[in-house]
Amino acid sequence: MTRCSDLGLVLATILLAAPALAETLVSDAFGLYDPATSAPERRDWAGWTLGPNATVVAPQEPDRLVIFAGPKSLVAGKDPGHVVGIVVDRVGNMVADGTAASVTISGASTATETTGGIADLLLQPRSKAEALFVGVTAGQRQSPQAMLGIVADIASIRPVLSGPLSNVTSDTAFEVRSAALADQYGNPVPQGTGASVLLRHADGSYSLAQGLTLQDSALIRFIARDVPGLASATMTLGAHSSHPARVLITTPAPAGLPALELERLPEIGALRLNLGPFLTKDGYALADGAEVTVTADLADGVPVSDHAWVQDGEISLLLPIADPAAVTRLSVLSPLGPMDLTTGWRSGEALPPATVEPQP
Repeated sequence: MTRCSDLGLVLATILLAAPALAETLVSDAFGLYDPATSAPERRDWAGWTLGPNATVVAPQEPDRLVIFAGPKSLVAGKDPGHVVGIVVDRVGNMVADGTAASVTISGASTATETTGGIADLLLQPRSKAEALFVGVTAGQRQSPQAMLGIVADIASIRPVLSGPLSNVTSDTAFEVRSAALADQYGNPVPQGTGASVLLRHADGSYSLAQGLTLQDSALIRFIARDVPGLASATMTLGAHSSHPARVLITTPAPAGLPALELERLPEIGALRLNLGPFLTKDGYALADGAEVTVTADLADGVPVSDHAWVQDGEISLLLPIADPAAVTRLSVLSPLGPMDLTTGWRSGEALPPATVEPQP
């Protein structure tokens, strides 16, 4: 019985105190606050004020403008961009709807009015690639300056190779270049736009290289490795590819056999082979990364084979052969074609000039 009386007393106190509490709080667009304890600036926030007499606190004149313009890169002749200015008074209220404003694009001004504190303008990009400077003004204030770029319509660029491709020698560098690249409006391709070239080889394999545009054209560099024969080159930029161009990759002629050095490693039952340099008749060594396969035929009929990649014109590899005398033939296959190094293997001395086996 005592508990019920106490609960009733608490409820009565809350109900009687509620009107008094409501009279001390003010509600506006930003929530509830107590005028007696809040900062004076709080009473300047625009919106409804609910009290004994309902009043509206109106926003003041424009004081600050913030500008947003984007997207930063507009495609020539395509989708519009948007210039937006947010206009507030000195305490951060959005200015009243209908406040006069203007949007300036490259010196040309367009009058408008604010809605919800925002002045904006849709910008239809012209067909010319250019940089635009934009700004917004309202009252006696102006926004910082922003910049928009109109870029070439890359999707409309169709690459064309600059001309027929010259024959190249395997394991040498060569270039595939495009003619001048421009979009449907004549705007040059932006510097640094990605492009690629695909080589389709006669044996069904492919080579792919990436590059960037520079000075209105694309240049892609290749090293023709291990792919002699006829190939076709196709350049791709964006969604379009060029017509294929034929290129003949010829096999380089070797300038004799590479020198052979042997080192026995009895502790592991192996031989270390150093071969090189692999020189061509054109006066250069095989490029780094060219693959070389070495095969040793043994007296028991079981061959031992391994491969390595050229570095500084030479290769070094280990063969699991404990007795060099067990080797009956040593052959090497590289981009220079097949070679027989059996004589050098048996002599262990510097190799004399020898005949290189013809390619099949």
